[in-house]
Amino acid sequence: MTLVPDLSPIVPFVIGFFVLAAISGLLAVAAVAGLVVTNRRTRLARHQSVRTYYRGLSLSH
Repeated sequence: MTLVPDLSPIVPFVIGFFVLAAISGLLAVAAVAGLVVTNRRTRLARHQSVRTYYRGLSLSH
């Protein structure tokens, strides 16, 4: 009689979950970086800092 259940059937799902979470996190970081890079020329033309430029974008939505 064991008090700890056998978790071996769940391990592949847990690994899959963490792999999916890591991929999703990397994609999210890449999307934010892409947004920052594509808006850089406009931001520099307006002579605005990163904080000022994106604060204006967030308030306009």
